Amino acid sequence: MRTRLRKWPVAARSLLIVLALLILAIGGLSLYQAAATANDQRNYPPPGQLVDVGGYRMHIFCMGEGSPTVILDSLFPGTVSNWGWVQPEIARTTRVCAYDRAGLGWSEPGPEPRTQQQAARELQILLTNGEISGPYLLVGHSLGGLTSRMYASMYPDQVAGMVLVEGTNPDSWIRRGQPEGVGADRNMLAMTPLLARLGIFRLGLMRFFSSDPDLPEQQRQELQAFFDTAKFWETVLAVDNSFSQSLEEVRHASDFGEKPLIIVLGSEGDGGIAELQELFAQQENLSSNSLTWTVEGATHASLVDNQDHAQQTSAAILLVVEAIRTGQPLTVFE
Repeated sequence: MRTRLRKWPVAARSLLIVLALLILAIGGLSLYQAAATANDQRNYPPPGQLVDVGGYRMHIFCMGEGSPTVILDSLFPGTVSNWGWVQPEIARTTRVCAYDRAGLGWSEPGPEPRTQQQAARELQILLTNGEISGPYLLVGHSLGGLTSRMYASMYPDQVAGMVLVEGTNPDSWIRRGQPEGVGADRNMLAMTPLLARLGIFRLGLMRFFSSDPDLPEQQRQELQAFFDTAKFWETVLAVDNSFSQSLEEVRHASDFGEKPLIIVLGSEGDGGIAELQELFAQQENLSSNSLTWTVEGATHASLVDNQDHAQQTSAAILLVVEAIRTGQPLTVFE
């Protein structure tokens, strides 16, 4: 064998060496990613409970006592960790549960397509199997607002009120002349799970998402650990694949009647984009008992990730809690 190898052309031997080195590099990177992911799983166990929702488990984390139960639904691709400032504040007054949609955070991936109807059904099973009783005050941040609206449309008797924290309007992409999706090139996006398995994102060789430094340190590290996984990119890809279908489902969702609704906007976030002003006004019209709450200086993410801005978002949520408890219109508490 050695004699034959020496008789090979120099170019062929060089190619063989390159291929061998490439295989070794791929193997080494894969082992590195697997070991680092396992280490993160040990260092950052789920703060809440994992509940079976039909062959896969979803993560929900509750604290506090009282009614209504506040359900926190994060921006995409956020997790329970994004509510690090808001959740403890709400827990002083009532029970509050943050959860991870399927494939996000500590929740296991669910079946595709990842539509809003599917997400709402999963939330219903999660709350039922997790023995988390209503009535519910839904708080949806960004794309989490789509799930909140879909859930309220499908299970209206269980929802007592809602807060949309710069909740996504299904027509936002049309209004701004942008393609519907998570905002990444789809050819590149298709490659990201493989790149993640090689540790490319963990090594910082490519960086698309990073945890907000304004979060509490524990939650910031939890979130970054999730961003470094292949599961993260698989979920991003799955959500992008069903994006237009999800938007269309929410376009046909019902309104809230007289249930209290607050639209929370950041003056430096989506709330400051001129093309979206009319769409946010339409959201306020989803209920006859609604108002808009603007947080000056807040960006789209800082409405929950920044401690000062999160306090104002929490105040808006507690306003709806009080309205639900007393049956008084929101205007009484302004």
